[in-house]
Amino acid sequence: MERHELAHILIILVGLLRAIGIASIIALIFLGARVRYIFITAILTVGGIFTTVLSFLLGVLSFFHAVVYEFFAIGSILAMLYWAYKDKKNAPPPKLSENTRCALCSAVIRENKNYVVLKCADQYLFFDSEEHMKEFLKNIEEYKKFKKLNIGKPECYYSKTNGRWIQLKQEEI
Repeated sequence: MERHELAHILIILVGLLRAIGIASIIALIFLGARVRYIFITAILTVGGIFTTVLSFLLGVLSFFHAVVYEFFAIGSILAMLYWAYKDKKNAPPPKLSENTRCALCSAVIRENKNYVVLKCADQYLFFDSEEHMKEFLKNIEEYKKFKKLNIGKPECYYSKTNGRWIQLKQEEI
């Protein structure tokens, strides 16, 4: 193949990189990922495009090396998307203060107890047991009115017993 035909193939790969990069940036924004993941993905996307095309056109990289670099950039972007998702999913719960109380019974929650943290949009509610959280979720509208809570839809909860975030099933909400 001639050099300009190889350049056309490379430009198609650059378009694929650009599409994957932009889609990943949008996904990271909607995921609520940390800003560093978004910036690194943007740098990989823009850097990969310019480095590959310019290096090939200037004769610094052969076609094979340019294609390998493209796939490396695409793989790095996908890895960044995976790490951001994993980081978001395994984020530690907010710290307990000395005055943190159960949203259901108002008992003070101690660090050494098996407490539960319910995430409702951008807010967190603490419970001294999983049973209290489930009771709260059964009658969530009543508790919102009674305690004058302005919270979003419950998404997931952190159980100190399990040490991880658990997604809520539709029937639990």
